[in-house]
Amino acid sequence: MSSRAPRPFGFVLCVVAALLLAAPTLLFAADSPTEPKLVFAAVGAAVFALAVVVIRREPAAKAPPERHDESVNGA
Repeated sequence: MSSRAPRPFGFVLCVVAALLLAAPTLLFAADSPTEPKLVFAAVGAAVFALAVVVIRREPAAKAPPERHDESVNGA
């Protein structure tokens, strides 16, 4: 078993999605055409959806195993 932590690809994708969603505000003027802004929004939303799927598949996102040997009330 490896002691090395898995690479946080989901987090990296979330950062990329945030940059894509913020890019139109930072790069384009307020009165610029809307089509490029919509492309950035669509691509950013798709990358964010992919990041959510990747994060949900990471080992830390799995539910902990049920423990049948311990009682709930501690008695």
